[in-house]
Amino acid sequence: MRRRILQPTRGGTAYLLVLGAAVACYAALGAVLVALPDEVPRRGGAALAVGVAVGAPALTGALGRPLAGRWADRVGPARVMALGAAVMSVGVLPVLAPGVPLLVVSRLVVGAGEASMMAAGVLWLLRLAGPDRQGRALGHIGLANYAGLTVGPLLARPLGGAAHMGRIWVLAAVLPLLGAAVSGAAARVHRTATGEADGAGREPFTRLLAATARPGLGLLAVNIGYVAVLSFGAAAARSTGVGGLVVPLFGAGVICSRTLLAGVPDRAGPVRTLIGAAAAETGGLVLVALAPGTPLTVVGLLVLAVGQGLAVPSLGLLALGRVPEHARGAAAGAFFAWFDAGVGLGGPLVGLAARAADPAGALLAASAAVAAAAPVALLRRRKRGEADRWQVERHEG
Repeated sequence: MRRRILQPTRGGTAYLLVLGAAVACYAALGAVLVALPDEVPRRGGAALAVGVAVGAPALTGALGRPLAGRWADRVGPARVMALGAAVMSVGVLPVLAPGVPLLVVSRLVVGAGEASMMAAGVLWLLRLAGPDRQGRALGHIGLANYAGLTVGPLLARPLGGAAHMGRIWVLAAVLPLLGAAVSGAAARVHRTATGEADGAGREPFTRLLAATARPGLGLLAVNIGYVAVLSFGAAAARSTGVGGLVVPLFGAGVICSRTLLAGVPDRAGPVRTLIGAAAAETGGLVLVALAPGTPLTVVGLLVLAVGQGLAVPSLGLLALGRVPEHARGAAAGAFFAWFDAGVGLGGPLVGLAARAADPAGALLAASAAVAAAAPVALLRRRKRGEADRWQVERHEG
């Protein structure tokens, strides 16, 4: 039993290589994100153009994830992940021309590549993790995201930041190619990452969307809290003296929770974990909004981070538990498309709340949305022991 706990996955080397490839790709996104607020005005764009450039990858990401996941089910995740990383690299080319429109085109292409890379990466990690560690794998893809978005800016800073944007574009093109190379090494270690899965691509797409809809709506609600703390957390906590540390503390907390508590959804079950995680994230948002001093603000941030860190894999387990194994790539892509929807819708919603009240009001409004995540995701949940219709049909076939 002790060895089972200490060794979290099967195919450990391949698992780490897939995570490393994802981190490299997300680092490319992080390196560019920190420079866009200065780069867009330099090209003649206004504040609206900054928002469009920052959010453009979410559009192609939301549209591309389900399709890329379905493709990965059929041909295996290795090819799709490597191709997605290559598209991210090629997507940098339009920025070599001046002006904002081609910059937005570049962001859209990069978003499509990231969608393929991420959907295939999730499927690959799920296959490597084994049936009793699916929640851990779903949490780890988010860990790769946070790690990459932390590493990217750190790599961009020595290059001169936005003042030397050409160097950052080169970095943004090279890092995904590194990710593609690492995923190729993972494929050589994990030979079953290629080839069509049994029954892949045979499930009606609308059926997969319906199966993941309620957990997806829960993910959308959870992400409103995520957007709120990134957008207005620092402003809400400015009077406590930790405003500038809000985002780093939140990010570090999510990374730690995804690392140290990754097995909780698998052991405790997604329902109980989700209820606790949604309550923690809701309470954390309220604390950050209303805390009178530094200690309570820090506590609120850490509780919020743990809630965010556990809510997403719990929702993912609920979504994937309703689909057959051979369709999990498409299902995971459909589920994580709600992440992009939450970011895209959450930004304007919390912005309106902040305009109507103040930054603290935006966090309180977001806490109400997060509190609804568990009821929405668990609405009309099947009774325990009820057979999965897909599985019945599969066995009967």
